[in-house]
Amino acid sequence: MTTISPSDEAPESQPRRPLRPRKALLVAAGLALALLLSAWQYQDRLTPITIVVDGRAYATRTIARSADEVLERAGFLIFPHDRVLAPQGELEPGARIVVERARPVWVTEGNSAPRAYYTLATTVGEFLAEQNLALGWKDRVWVEGVLVDENMALPAIEWIEPPAGLPRRPWDYRAKPIELRIERAISVVLLDDGAAPAMIRTRGKTVADALAEGEVEIFPGDEVFPPLDAALRPGQRIVIQRATPIQIVVDGETLDIRTREETVAAALAEQGIMLFGLDRVSPRLDTPLQDHTIIRITRVREDVIYEDERIPFQTVWRPDDELLIDERRIAQKGAFGLLRRRYRVRYEDGEEVERALEAEWVAVEPQNKVIAYGRKIIPRTLETPEGTITYWRKIRAYTTSYSPRRSGTPRSAPWYGRTRLGMKLTKGVAAVDPSVINMQQKMYIPGYGIAIAGDTGGGVRGRWVDLGYDDDNYRSWHWWSDVYLLWPPPPSYAIRYVLPNWPTFPDKRR
Repeated sequence: MTTISPSDEAPESQPRRPLRPRKALLVAAGLALALLLSAWQYQDRLTPITIVVDGRAYATRTIARSADEVLERAGFLIFPHDRVLAPQGELEPGARIVVERARPVWVTEGNSAPRAYYTLATTVGEFLAEQNLALGWKDRVWVEGVLVDENMALPAIEWIEPPAGLPRRPWDYRAKPIELRIERAISVVLLDDGAAPAMIRTRGKTVADALAEGEVEIFPGDEVFPPLDAALRPGQRIVIQRATPIQIVVDGETLDIRTREETVAAALAEQGIMLFGLDRVSPRLDTPLQDHTIIRITRVREDVIYEDERIPFQTVWRPDDELLIDERRIAQKGAFGLLRRRYRVRYEDGEEVERALEAEWVAVEPQNKVIAYGRKIIPRTLETPEGTITYWRKIRAYTTSYSPRRSGTPRSAPWYGRTRLGMKLTKGVAAVDPSVINMQQKMYIPGYGIAIAGDTGGGVRGRWVDLGYDDDNYRSWHWWSDVYLLWPPPPSYAIRYVLPNWPTFPDKRR
């Protein structure tokens, strides 16, 4: 069986392709091949190099043969202050062209318009020397608004990127300009009240600025020409007419002032210092003023003052026959009197310097305190273990005890064991103070019994009763007791109605 391909079927029925399009394709292919060959030959002629601008590297291939041509073809303009490091002559493959561009600096001096400079300097001093901008005495430099000195480094570079959509080749970045301001000082002449002329170098704008910078102090009263607020000009003369320096000592203060007045009185009036009455001034008011005159004002005044002194009152005891013995009452309260004195006192600067007594009198008489004491005596009774006793007075007394051996009398003494009245010392005999209890007065002491005042003692004073014992029956007493003086009472003249208030031993039995 014979197989027939589609191309064999009815060949006469297929249309023939035209010959012209085939020729066009052949021509286009030839041209493309020629272009490829030309491009290959061009690329074979390009040299690979690297351009480094301000530290940024840019690799490219170029047909240029020198550094200047390379930079020109790249559209990179070189300025006079830029630094270019490149091989001399024809560039070899892999060559590096290094460019360090000068950075812009805008310099303003005083009120002048800013000027543009370009520099590769790294410090303020290098830049100023490079641009012949030498600094004079007291000139100052400000960089970016900060006061600097010549040894300080210039600020680090701030790069400005190219706008969006534009190429970002290394040379398309721009350094932000540095703002540098120079403040120039000027010289003025100072004529200070007869002193030798002096020169002040200042950066100030006014006379006051120049004087402050020159540490020239202006005091109240000084006159300055031209005025302090006047604008400065180079070489200007500043004249100062000084006021007279004086010192005023007044009211505890020392005032250091300057004045154009001529006398003491005029200076005080200028300061508003008033003089009164007895005030003293040294030197005199009409004294002409000289440098460092000291004016002393002593404030003087006199006052009349009164001083009162209390006059103590007396305490008077008055008998009262209607008041029972040992009872008291205030018949009249005491009141202090008043002794008044009048003085004339002189003060200088607030301090008393003299006091004179002018008069003295009793303004109020004192009033004595009157205490009435009872003298009425009546019999009283008391039930005791020894029976009922009748007494005329009860005394609270400090009671102690003694015996012959404890009395301090040596046994060899003839009066050993005998009392002041010659009685034998035994129980029932007591030592008393005769000014309080009469001798031979009988008494009753609870716990002791009946006793007679028959002895005295060197230490027995006031309301003190020393109870007697014989040596074998001695009993110690050291406390306060009620002592009852038995009836009958002694004559009125022999009674001590007001008893002493001693001794004052504490009552240990309470």
